[in-house]
Amino acid sequence: MEEVNLKPGSVDNPIVLKNKHQNTKLTQKHLKNSKIYIHRPLLQKYTKNNNGEKGFSFDKAPDSFESFTNNVISNPNLKPIDIKVVLGLFNILDQISAGEGVVFICSTNELVYQYYGEDNLEVHFTNMHTTDIELTPLHELISKKLNSKISNDSLNKVLIRLDSFHYINVTPITYQNSELGINDKSLKKGKAYLKFIEINDMMNSKCLENIWI
Repeated sequence: MEEVNLKPGSVDNPIVLKNKHQNTKLTQKHLKNSKIYIHRPLLQKYTKNNNGEKGFSFDKAPDSFESFTNNVISNPNLKPIDIKVVLGLFNILDQISAGEGVVFICSTNELVYQYYGEDNLEVHFTNMHTTDIELTPLHELISKKLNSKISNDSLNKVLIRLDSFHYINVTPITYQNSELGINDKSLKKGKAYLKFIEINDMMNSKCLENIWI
């Protein structure tokens, strides 16, 4: 019998990508408990309601070609460090992978790469997508791009905000977020040393300039 590779991101145990847009399953789960699930809370908090359901929807926003930068600089709710990081990250992804998502090291700890994906440092996802691990830690890449040092801890806090605004989509590379582990309720949330980060394509094809509040 062939041995199953349990490592998160392996062919046998691919990573479940975070839902880019509204998460129907989480919405239904919260409704059963008389709670409301808000997808991308900062995006919903700081945009005008445009979908007739007291919320914001990208589908209702006007189309706009290559509008990512404009959607960043027109948002009055971003901190200066948010703006620098997201524009730097946009540029880095364009250079490394032609704008596609990349698995980044988001830790200062020395990683044991054999614990993730396949032996060739390739990470697999449930949508059949694969990508290599970028071996230079993200905080080093961002610091070099901005010509200004940013700590790993500070960067991870910024990534959380940018994900909540939906400029980026961050998927932790952990066993808890793998196909074999995601439904195991006994598992505690693990710390993510690796993260798959991709740009939200809607932020580059829709104009939010007059929608921010």
